[in-house]
Amino acid sequence: PDKVVTNSGAKPGDVLILTKPLGLGILNTAIKADLLEAEVINIAVDIMSYLNKDACEVMQSIGVNSCTDITGFGLLGHALEMAEGSKVTIEIWSDYVPIIKESLELARMCIIPGGAYKNQSHIGGKVIFKNDIKQEIKDILYDPQTSGGLLISVNEDKSQVLMKLLKEKNRTSFNIIGRVKDLGENPLEVI
Repeated sequence: PDKVVTNSGAKPGDVLILTKPLGLGILNTAIKADLLEAEVINIAVDIMSYLNKDACEVMQSIGVNSCTDITGFGLLGHALEMAEGSKVTIEIWSDYVPIIKESLELARMCIIPGGAYKNQSHIGGKVIFKNDIKQEIKDILYDPQTSGGLLISVNEDKSQVLMKLLKEKNRTSFNIIGRVKDLGENPLEVI
């Protein structure tokens, strides 16, 4: 119990780290439609079967303010939960979000799971897209993940240590993808 990290402790000034790439829902939709080669299926299976244990241990070792796993509500749905629970605004930097490259072309072809559209409908006006972000990127940000990564909110002064430890232990792509700000007009902004 003394190691519980909630999704409601993000603090203004924190940076956000995502520990697995997005696109698993899109790839799973393509798998069901028999559209993928075995090599791409194996990439998806490897990412989904890799647990968040390593990232969790690293996160626990340095201490973070907040964390949530990215699953059925997609990155934006879970980031919104963190923002609302923490009473902050979360800013996502779309160009920095790790994405499984094979899911990009599928998203361009509109091979999107129904859950992504449900996530978009549920979030409604609570997310603002500030730049001219391509539709396929928006779809991937809403994409429901199966065994997705962790979204971690950590003090900026600890973020580089966390990134270094993730580089040593984490087996999937990861990155700093945004920051936490004082609560503004919207709880979730994508730039």
